[in-house]
Amino acid sequence: MGIVYKALDPAIGRTIAIKSIRLQDLTDETERSRLRERLFREAQSAGILSHPNIVTIYDIAEENGMAYIFMEFVNGPPLERMLKVDQTPDKETLLSIFRQTAAALDYAHKKGIVHRDIKPANIMIHEDGTAKITDFGVAKIMSQQMTLSGTMMGTPSYMSPEQVQSTAITGAADQFSLAVIVYEALTGEKPFAAEYMPTLLYKIVREDPLPPQRLNNTLSPQVELVLTKALAKLPGDRFENCTEFINALTTACNANPDWTPLPRGQSPNMPTAGSRDDLTETLADTRPLPPDAADDDATRVAPVPPPIPDSAPVAASVAPPVMARVPAIEPEGSHTLRNVLLSVATVAVMALVVIVATQKPGAQHETPAATVPVPDSQPAPVDPAPAPAPEATSAEPDPQTQQVQKVAAALPPKPSVPKEGTFQLTTSPSGATATFDTSGIECTTPCNLTLPAGRHVFILRHAGFRETQKIINIPNDTGLIVELIPMTGTLNLVTDPPGLTILIDGREHPQKTPVSLTLPIGAHKIQVIKGSERQELQIDLADGQFLSKTISWQ
Repeated sequence: MGIVYKALDPAIGRTIAIKSIRLQDLTDETERSRLRERLFREAQSAGILSHPNIVTIYDIAEENGMAYIFMEFVNGPPLERMLKVDQTPDKETLLSIFRQTAAALDYAHKKGIVHRDIKPANIMIHEDGTAKITDFGVAKIMSQQMTLSGTMMGTPSYMSPEQVQSTAITGAADQFSLAVIVYEALTGEKPFAAEYMPTLLYKIVREDPLPPQRLNNTLSPQVELVLTKALAKLPGDRFENCTEFINALTTACNANPDWTPLPRGQSPNMPTAGSRDDLTETLADTRPLPPDAADDDATRVAPVPPPIPDSAPVAASVAPPVMARVPAIEPEGSHTLRNVLLSVATVAVMALVVIVATQKPGAQHETPAATVPVPDSQPAPVDPAPAPAPEATSAEPDPQTQQVQKVAAALPPKPSVPKEGTFQLTTSPSGATATFDTSGIECTTPCNLTLPAGRHVFILRHAGFRETQKIINIPNDTGLIVELIPMTGTLNLVTDPPGLTILIDGREHPQKTPVSLTLPIGAHKIQVIKGSERQELQIDLADGQFLSKTISWQ
């Protein structure tokens, strides 16, 4: 798709990641324009996702056929890399990653956003153990574009049957992909694997995977029941949501306390896209990828700058090492047409310059005295009584200068740019403090401000809500309504036996255990009731904290 850069935002001194997407390589000019609009719209939609387990999108820009998405930097590897090593993460770490991923997916699904490309490479693991999903919004827009061009979008081994068949996509598709990851992490093998893509797609749509306990005999039979439901061919046969799936998986795995995940197999990764018209031919034309390029890696930093445009001159002294590192790329048809048009335009400009140069130098002046050229072999006559109005010039302007002056005079006057603009800021709830840039300008929402023209960064702070940062451009942006996100933590509660009633701060919760609870930050009293018995649990949640507790009566 592109290259991910590690960068520093100079406005606030924060490290970020910038993902570049090559729009010019996807479609012709018309489709590229449509793709750009959809990409911006989808990235803006994904930008509303504020969750501790989702990589935050800060901004998006486009220049010279490249789209740039500015997002949160995760200081840690993707799950893809963690599964490739001989020693896979321990079972507690894996279950924690699955719970966090499920909570993030359910949050996005409630917002009406489906990821569509959940795979180990898109699940980043921060150094503190927090799992974060990346590429929200990007996968959907790329999927729409690939569908129009007759090509499937997604990583085939993790695709759901409805994605293969191009039917309606819901959050159940992400649940299926998550179940594929779980199966692979527990057994070391993908549930659907084949040497050829048509066979792989057929297995995803028609065949059931091997029972996981046949590949990993430390797993209980209950794990097979849970994964069979999550990997159901029909979306309606799967779990209600991803959290319910992971809660059931946790109970099934713990049925055998000595269970352990197996290291991942060394089978080659399947390709990530194929033509619907001729999948076999596509496989035959596929070139092998470098060992580290099998999947999208959001932590990879580009070792070299982006490719230099074809029209840019390259110094002879640096040409050999540049050509040795960057493979030659055949120009596309659109580039050839561009070069022809540029050549025609160049010839036309040169012809215009020649025509202007052959004109008499003084032909552009309006005064009679200036219309008489001075011969080169004869000195200019001196008027003994010069007219007092015009000043005498020492030399005639050269033809090119005359032409530039003529063109400049014909151009419309440059529109004046406003030096400042009015900006109205509203938040829900109101009463947030907005601090603009480093100038110390503050206001309490709702408020109206007069700001200098240009780019401004402001931060919103409100007690009990997460700090929110926004970027605006004055005078283009005249107002903004921001919905503040409450500070919350997550409690994953498992009981033995399951199916027990729980009270949260004295109020009965509608779901039975096991359950994943999203609660406001601060202290909470949790009570678990079994018949006439009850156990009490005191917790204190911080923002973004993921807490797992198990209560047993044994």
